[in-house]
Amino acid sequence: MTRPFMTAAIALTLAAAASAQRVPPVPRPPAPPPGPTPAAAGSIAPDGYAPTPAWPGQTRAPKPAQTAAFVVEPVAEGFAGAFCFSFLPDGRILVGERPGRIRIVAKDGKVSEPVEGLPSTLWARGQGLFEVRADRAFAANRTLYLTYTVLPDGADQAALPRSPGVLVAARARLSADDRRLEDLKVLLDAEGTGGRLIQAPDGTLFVTSTVPSGLGINVVDWPQPQVLASNMGKVLRINSDGSIPKDNPFVGKAGAHPEIYALGFRDIQGIAIHPRTGTLWTSEHGPRGGDEINIVGRGKNYGFPEIGYGREYTGSPINGDKTSQQGMEQPVYFWTPDIAPAGIAFYTGARFPAWQGNLFVSALAGRALIRLVLDGDRVIAEERLLADAGARIRGVSEGPDGALYILTDGNEGKILRLVPKP
Repeated sequence: MTRPFMTAAIALTLAAAASAQRVPPVPRPPAPPPGPTPAAAGSIAPDGYAPTPAWPGQTRAPKPAQTAAFVVEPVAEGFAGAFCFSFLPDGRILVGERPGRIRIVAKDGKVSEPVEGLPSTLWARGQGLFEVRADRAFAANRTLYLTYTVLPDGADQAALPRSPGVLVAARARLSADDRRLEDLKVLLDAEGTGGRLIQAPDGTLFVTSTVPSGLGINVVDWPQPQVLASNMGKVLRINSDGSIPKDNPFVGKAGAHPEIYALGFRDIQGIAIHPRTGTLWTSEHGPRGGDEINIVGRGKNYGFPEIGYGREYTGSPINGDKTSQQGMEQPVYFWTPDIAPAGIAFYTGARFPAWQGNLFVSALAGRALIRLVLDGDRVIAEERLLADAGARIRGVSEGPDGALYILTDGNEGKILRLVPKP
């Protein structure tokens, strides 16, 4: 399930050779030196970098002509490090907290004690639990899907590298009394430092897997998103039992992991299924600038780190500021400076007619809920909601009541509901 560490130099040499080895090493950057962390220049600093979009409206779209008045209502509070939330069929809310806790919010807003049964191997220091989501047939099978990080076998806890945890996807059954997980089974070693999961309409699971990223990590040192012998920097697709769908694009390709569905990603933070087309949409953190929205297609390459609309944290160009290349996909939309996009959701409810078909994007650094108005697959307008509140917004979801729900970030996290203003 987990793989031994090697030095970055050896790992990159093997990756560059596209070895046919089925179980490659999982590199990690070294731990920072002891002492205070140097002050960051800041990934959101407006440094004048403004790359040219591939088409008008790919960034900085105009404000929409039509908007909607709303009020914000409290739903639940008291979350610490909440990273994800989603609805159960009966309208209750599943919440996953990064330190390794699952809570269930009742319809009256009461927050449960943590659900028992998460594995003791879950590694939560800076990583942890990234996803908890119910199966489409949860009412019948009570199955939950999870992504979380574990330490590799034999890891030396006295000398761990940076972000040492390895992402895995798992499934479990929620007990009849909602108090514990049962029969937990790991489905996939996704190799990355974090990632999300969502179930497609056909029942398969999309799992995202990130590469090491952050201040002090140079993009060009981590080419795994372009390497088919690595799961890092990919969108992966498996069946709900962990087996590989036969129609995955790289099944049977020498040296390629058959679970890979698409490649060329850095750090996917939000994931949603389009309600009409069934396609997968993602939000992605760029380095300094270059945050993206992508429509993920079977076998396609989204370019990172070969192309992108961001720069290194130092402000230096990446690959000569190259933003396009033949055979690589363009993002639907991007932001420079960054907003740090997190969870995303499409709105289909009847309570806000002006929002029908819009994509909502949670913004951490941007401290807003961003509404993207779509015309087909193109963004034609952008509106920033809740900016006056100044909250880091971690997640967004349409509720079964047609209201729009958001999850705020941090150690005093809340779930809030947006409803039409009377």
